[in-house]
Amino acid sequence: MELLVVLAIAALAAAVAMPQLARHLTGPSLDTAAAQLRAALRGARSTAMVEDRAVIFEGDAAGGYWLDRRHFNLPSADGRPLRVATRGGAQIAFYPSGGSSGGGVVVSGGESSREIAVDALTGRADAIR
Repeated sequence: MELLVVLAIAALAAAVAMPQLARHLTGPSLDTAAAQLRAALRGARSTAMVEDRAVIFEGDAAGGYWLDRRHFNLPSADGRPLRVATRGGAQIAFYPSGGSSGGGVVVSGGESSREIAVDALTGRADAIR
């Protein structure tokens, strides 16, 4: 009987701890995805300048993003793709001058999200916490 009580208490503790543990696993996954996305945005700016043409970025609410008409996924720690959206649902264009149309990009998974701001004048992509 005592063993059953101990097992019940351990099961209850595990049930309470699991959602908290999942939240801690999502945070680093989102940080990594946001860093990869910032690198992709910097690459898009460089491509626009080197190739003297506009490069278009667009988020995909189903998972991943579109960059220069190619689709990319950002997998999370649990293997499901992370959702990427632009603020206002618009595309972000990077121009040969180094500037951009500006905007914000939100990477989300589960209950957490990270935001990246793209400056219109410089085309720089910086994280916002």
